Amino acid sequence: MKTITNPSYNTAFWNYLRNQAYNAADLGNTHAADNAEYILPSASYVKFRAEAEKQNIFRRIAGVKFTGTDDKKIKVVPPTGAAAFISEGGAIPESDAGVLTYLVKAHKIAKISKVSTELASDAEFDLEGALAADFGREFGKIEEDACINGNGETRPCGLLHPAEGAETGVSIAAAPGFDNIKALYFSLDAEYRRNAVWLMSDETALFLRMLKDGTGNYLWRDADDTIHGRPVYTSPYMPGIGNNAKPVLFGDFSFYWLMERGGVTLKPLREKYAAQGAVGFIGTEFIDGRLVRREAIKALEIEAS
Repeated sequence: MKTITNPSYNTAFWNYLRNQAYNAADLGNTHAADNAEYILPSASYVKFRAEAEKQNIFRRIAGVKFTGTDDKKIKVVPPTGAAAFISEGGAIPESDAGVLTYLVKAHKIAKISKVSTELASDAEFDLEGALAADFGREFGKIEEDACINGNGETRPCGLLHPAEGAETGVSIAAAPGFDNIKALYFSLDAEYRRNAVWLMSDETALFLRMLKDGTGNYLWRDADDTIHGRPVYTSPYMPGIGNNAKPVLFGDFSFYWLMERGGVTLKPLREKYAAQGAVGFIGTEFIDGRLVRREAIKALEIEAS
């Protein structure tokens, strides 16, 4: 994450966006042109991220990473080999661990938020809070969709990507039953079950809430919203129960990396909406996403009929 904590930058940044007097040198550019974009100050980014986390569950359960603005490659070592007790001077077990390399891309998210000219210049109006809430909310929604359904080309690589997403743990020909969900739970290695969670749509969650075993016990524990003791999360971007769909994911989502490239930037559009008595603000961020250990998350797949 690239943010700036300098108080003078924070003051100059918001004065600039309000079209009030500011010291260009405090923005790191003594010849700042009108409509230039600048990175959110640290305190403003905290507010932005709080709003984004409300909309994007991956900012709560995934591994959120921060990188610079240049194209980079990340190297991940798959889990191989095991530790062991050894005698003094004994041979230490080793393994030939392959190294996976992924290119971190920069997928751009942007939107324009309009504010009346009077409010934008009103020192009593919380412009910072309004913009942080708007951009955080809308960016969070599109981030979550991409983390699930992204194609890896124009958007991050999502968990449902057929080649790079979650592995299939259980494949069935019809709607899932109690035993299918149990099988999915145990299809995940115990190493990943310790911190695993479930992810599904509201439609699937409602269906699973009704499932019982042969003695009438519900699969879903209402007291704490868990299945087999692990928390359940829902997303409107997960598919429902249907042919050729993967309606349930189960695993350790910390191995899905949501990567922020650089920082969130804002810039004003003072002339574009002047006739409307408003000023526009363009918000931009660059992200990427990747499941760095495919075996860490398993999917329940319903086969095409």
